[in-house]
Amino acid sequence: MSTSDITPNFDDRRLAGGPHVANRSTDDCRDARTRGVHTRHKAAHGEQENGGVTPESSYTGMTEAFGVTPESGDGRAQNALGVAAQQDGVTAAGADVIAHGVTAHGATVHDATAHLSDDTQVLQRRLTHRQISMIGLSGALGTGLFLGSGSVIALAGPATIISYVIAGSFALAVVWALAEMVSTHPVAGGHGTVAAAYLGQRGGYVARWNFAVQSLVAVGAEVTATATYLQFWFPSLPLWVGTLCCAGVIVAFNVFSVHLYGTSEYWFSMIKVVAAVAFIALGLALVFGAVPGVPALGWGNLAPADGGFFPMGITGVLAAACMAVFSFGGIENVSSTAAESENPQRDIPQAAAAMIWRIVIFYLAAIAVVLALQPWQATAATGGTIEQSPFVRALALSGVDMAAHVMNAVLIVAALSAANGCLYAATRMIHALAVDGQAPRVAARVAANGAPRGAVGIALIGVGAAALLSTVAPGGAFMFLLGATTVAILITWCIIMATHLAFRKARRAAGLPIAKRRLWGAPAVNWLVIAACVAIFVALYWLMPLAWYAGVPYIAVLFSSFELLRRMRSLAPPRNLLAEELAERE
Repeated sequence: MSTSDITPNFDDRRLAGGPHVANRSTDDCRDARTRGVHTRHKAAHGEQENGGVTPESSYTGMTEAFGVTPESGDGRAQNALGVAAQQDGVTAAGADVIAHGVTAHGATVHDATAHLSDDTQVLQRRLTHRQISMIGLSGALGTGLFLGSGSVIALAGPATIISYVIAGSFALAVVWALAEMVSTHPVAGGHGTVAAAYLGQRGGYVARWNFAVQSLVAVGAEVTATATYLQFWFPSLPLWVGTLCCAGVIVAFNVFSVHLYGTSEYWFSMIKVVAAVAFIALGLALVFGAVPGVPALGWGNLAPADGGFFPMGITGVLAAACMAVFSFGGIENVSSTAAESENPQRDIPQAAAAMIWRIVIFYLAAIAVVLALQPWQATAATGGTIEQSPFVRALALSGVDMAAHVMNAVLIVAALSAANGCLYAATRMIHALAVDGQAPRVAARVAANGAPRGAVGIALIGVGAAALLSTVAPGGAFMFLLGATTVAILITWCIIMATHLAFRKARRAAGLPIAKRRLWGAPAVNWLVIAACVAIFVALYWLMPLAWYAGVPYIAVLFSSFELLRRMRSLAPPRNLLAEELAERE
């Protein structure tokens, strides 16, 4: 891979519209440094890791799995507080930490991203705090909630409420770990780029490609589901036509501008919020007898005579918790917005905080209402059709005409919203991978409007493949993909918590304070979530055998592909985010 010298140019279009960097405030300088195609250095004698702080001691076993070792020789990780690392003849110590190929003193350096064409630009900060807050709901609040979560309820009965409390607690821990890290390091690629900085190249590669694959398969599934819902109104509409139309809509939202994406996702999620709140309100009105002409249903269905609240026992509660975890897949999308947020230090923690009451309202309250409206056996036996949804039953009992049609409209919006959010997250991960030379170079290109169109184009290939399989082989190849995606969610959560462990350890060693808005209970909570993910993976052997048949080969391919890539090309070391932060504080 060729490198070239980049001469400092503070009027570069990467900082278009802004004043001279020398006149910027500290925050603006950090914003400039964290936005863009970041400097990667090559050693004169082969590949080397970045000069970051690597996790050691109790974390050695985990971090070594991602290729990070505590050794410091041969260009390996140096202490971020003071050892000068020689990289291409440029000293990267103290205030001379490099960003955008320019040291703090103006020296020119070799940029490993110089192979990218001149039309490569940076992501733009155009997402408002309201948009980011709603983007957090894009993946987590999907069609499963509105269709009743029957498969989860079948495992635990009324005690499914406790199962969602357990799963939701794990999800909140992951969200707060994300918020703490990406608000500190608001970089392109979100938690994947942070993983690369603290777990090394392998950790960053696995984190980003795993999340990209997870998201792209979800997009394929959601656009196909949307096409199926359209057939409720247009029975003669071919499934492939509806799938293409739906895919075209979300691609348009993602390719024109990030602000258009943020606006579309805001209103998509707002409609889902209104629908969920309406469902809960109507359900409670039916339970308490507030609907004229309809007797109060009461809470008797939560503790029926045949089995009570725990018809399946504690084992059933734990099994349902394992499956409920996947309802929260997609909450990681919010981390992908860090590099495009107008104020990530404010917006990301606020979005994380908002997740608390949203999970309480949209999952716990909604599931409680679902269980109260009808016997849990009836909900568990539903085939997931629109007419069988508890939401439709609540509307029908309340006298709302065409309840099934209202429900269908909500499902279409929910599916499009989930697809929209997952496509956004996938493209940002692919863009960050391309900047690091771990994805096709075209994916690093960003249009003048801030949209990473190259990454969208590559993502579209993956979405098309997933949608095609879901259409022509829904019971075969596509189910295999879904099985792999199930495992991918667990991998994502484990990597996030492992990264947070290394993040906290490195900052403590550097004498930096813990963020005001942070994950409480670390590191115990981190290890608890990691242990839970491992236990869930083991339990899937009995609960969802396909996850094992697809997941184990997927894990092997994911890790081995990095080894293959590393042998095929010389990879630039990841950014030293901690050293950059230390330089800013000097």
